[in-house]
Amino acid sequence: MNDRNFLERTKQFALYLAELQTSLDPESYALLLRILKGFNEAIVHRERGVDIPFSPREKELFTPEFGRVLTRLAGFLGPHGMQVVVGTHGTPSDAGPPGGADSGERDRHEVDAIARASGMRP
Repeated sequence: MNDRNFLERTKQFALYLAELQTSLDPESYALLLRILKGFNEAIVHRERGVDIPFSPREKELFTPEFGRVLTRLAGFLGPHGMQVVVGTHGTPSDAGPPGGADSGERDRHEVDAIARASGMRP
């Protein structure tokens, strides 16, 4: 990765984040910042996964549009962007990931394989 590309992506990230501060409602923006903090933890501590638990209200805020915003922001991170995987598990009221109980385990193995292929330890 060259410095110019990194600096340009950083600038675009900052500009988009500033735009989101005015366009998102305060609850959604606070959730976005909490998720970005989790992204930072994932980047700093590559050898372990980072789970960001969501309250029922935060799950409501995580709309498809919010997911697109998050994906766009993640695209500014890293030399090839960052892969964002969102799952809603861990609470009794959740039915689990689509495809049944084994689907979440398959997803985890896939994420681990992607991490290894990228030179990271899963």
